[in-house]
Amino acid sequence: MDSTDRPFLSMWFGNFFEPFYSDYDATRRGMAEIADLGFNAINLDSKPWEDFFVRYAGGEASQYVAMQEFMMAEAAARGMDYTSLALYLCGDNLYPTIRDVPPVRGEEAVLPDGQPMGTYKYWSPAAQATMVDHVRGLLKLYGSGMRRASDGRTVVQTMFDPIAKPSFDAEGRRHYLAWLAGRFNDDIERLNERYALQATSFDDLESHTYWLRPDELNWVGCALPGHEDFARRTPDFHRWIDNQTYLADVLDDYLATMRSHWNDLDVFAEPVLHQWGYFFNPPRQRDWQTGQRALDVYRCAQHLDGVLFITAPLNAENRADASVVSVEGSIARAANGFAPFTAGLYLGRHVNTDVYRTVPPAEAIATQVAAGARGLHTYGYSGLDDGGVLFRTDPLFKDSLRTGMTWAAEVMPLLTDPRTRQVALLFPAEMSLYEPVELDHGGRHRMDLLGWYQQFTDLGWHVDIIHPDQVTDGTLAHYQHLVVPTNSLYDLGDNAALENAVREWTAAGGTTWHGPSCELTRRAFDIQESDIDFDCFAWSDEEVIPHGWSTVTFTSGKPLASYLTSQQTAISQTSWGTGNVYSVGFQYGYSYCRESMPIVPPRYGKREMHPLVLLHRTPVEVLAGAAPAALLPPTKGVEVAVFGNRAVIVNHRSTPIDLGALDTAGAVAQDADFTRRLAPHSAVCVVAP
Repeated sequence: MDSTDRPFLSMWFGNFFEPFYSDYDATRRGMAEIADLGFNAINLDSKPWEDFFVRYAGGEASQYVAMQEFMMAEAAARGMDYTSLALYLCGDNLYPTIRDVPPVRGEEAVLPDGQPMGTYKYWSPAAQATMVDHVRGLLKLYGSGMRRASDGRTVVQTMFDPIAKPSFDAEGRRHYLAWLAGRFNDDIERLNERYALQATSFDDLESHTYWLRPDELNWVGCALPGHEDFARRTPDFHRWIDNQTYLADVLDDYLATMRSHWNDLDVFAEPVLHQWGYFFNPPRQRDWQTGQRALDVYRCAQHLDGVLFITAPLNAENRADASVVSVEGSIARAANGFAPFTAGLYLGRHVNTDVYRTVPPAEAIATQVAAGARGLHTYGYSGLDDGGVLFRTDPLFKDSLRTGMTWAAEVMPLLTDPRTRQVALLFPAEMSLYEPVELDHGGRHRMDLLGWYQQFTDLGWHVDIIHPDQVTDGTLAHYQHLVVPTNSLYDLGDNAALENAVREWTAAGGTTWHGPSCELTRRAFDIQESDIDFDCFAWSDEEVIPHGWSTVTFTSGKPLASYLTSQQTAISQTSWGTGNVYSVGFQYGYSYCRESMPIVPPRYGKREMHPLVLLHRTPVEVLAGAAPAALLPPTKGVEVAVFGNRAVIVNHRSTPIDLGALDTAGAVAQDADFTRRLAPHSAVCVVAP
């Protein structure tokens, strides 16, 4: 991602809080430690506050700006460069207690009561102009030491968590109602039916009738619909869907507009689009949910030079889990068009739990390298409000971080070939955009995707998480298998082209996998199912306890497994052209990875039955087999990523893995004592003979 031989390894270093706000000796020590840990760049929190604009005009540097200038000099003295987090219309600039200098907004959104919302109006030329002026000022004063992309452009990591908001002033109201009228083709009766209204025109609509409880809006938060709204598709549900669709369009239009400005400034625009994980948001942290940010990183990609978001090893059940980093790395890889990309990783004490006591930093870093990352943006050295307080972590944490960074710096440049592509896992775009984690019971919808990913990875397959738009563009030609995980809101999308692409690809020899209530396969293949009471089923010579939130039987296709009591079909195979569709009557992914396991139902007495993860051979293992030409015998929790004649092997288990039978011409291991045994929670890069 840069013009040097070194990969881009960057650490966010905030100077909001003491000692780094005013203690130059402490900051000097911090810069030295960041360099010692293996980083070659720092990311400065240079958002558009008034003191920066004073400095651009030739005024005195405030204490905050002066410290950043000192940090730039210290970075240069240690052979490091820097990037500036030049925020583009994002609420993270607005905390009233962190800075005593106000932000420069240009124009801000307005609440229903006429008061300023304390945030930005994304479609305002005045607001957009402040962002351009800010970056121009940063480049003028500090551009000489900034990071350069491989084509010479200056790397600017722009927004940090976009939060598009409506505005209820006269202009903002017109903006939304014009969009809404277009969405409903000027059919007010159709809107009345969905919203339970009796409006005579779109212009007659009041804020509380077209926006979900607008009085609950603030600069970061908003009202959410309830579980019943989602279950019954109430008028509030429809308001929410329309509101979020509007905000997604506002963000898309904004990025498209800013693209021309970024071109004029000759910058490599690589926004930090989300701070707390993209698909796996931290549970119980309401304000940090992708599902209320109207954010689709695949959609953003068309306007950006690099799609970057921060992740952490935390799953939807609030458990530390390295495979989450692998999943989100797969999302980043696909969103970046399978080209080299910068990965994001949260380091420090996470807001929900101390995840790195379970997943060491070296393991998390290796997982991003295995995903195909050629650069790394990490958060953060000093950010007490968010928990990114790496400078206070213990020596064992820092030793692991140093090991991971040193290894990544050596391995990333070696991975010059693209990563192998074998299994496509369909990104549930509608669910991700519209369903906040609070409305996903126990995170089960997201966990279903995670389990499917783990199952194929455990069998040695390479899994890419691809967007429906990529499917319609023909990307399925690269894959042997397509997995369709739970998408609770699939019907909200315009997916006819997707269904046609999946149908044609399967007919040409592809294999499609899915669980219950899969609207895509119902429409594409006429897969028919019906609900039944929970039951166990026979598989090969074992009896299986399904685990999920619903159980169905299939009334079409060839039965491959039957429920024990009803003898109805639990797993079916539908031939389609030269391909196949495998239908599973319970949530396979969720069953594979969830926290607890089911017990033998009492009615079966002492019969030996087991959940999916304890089977000798799972249905996917029998039907798909191990990955072709796999380097290692498939092992649960061991991830293998192949890049041409090189492979990265990550051991996510707590036991060592014997690699003695693996024929290699060389190896770069995280463990200095590596022989032929891969230590727990560590990685090695091997070269084929």
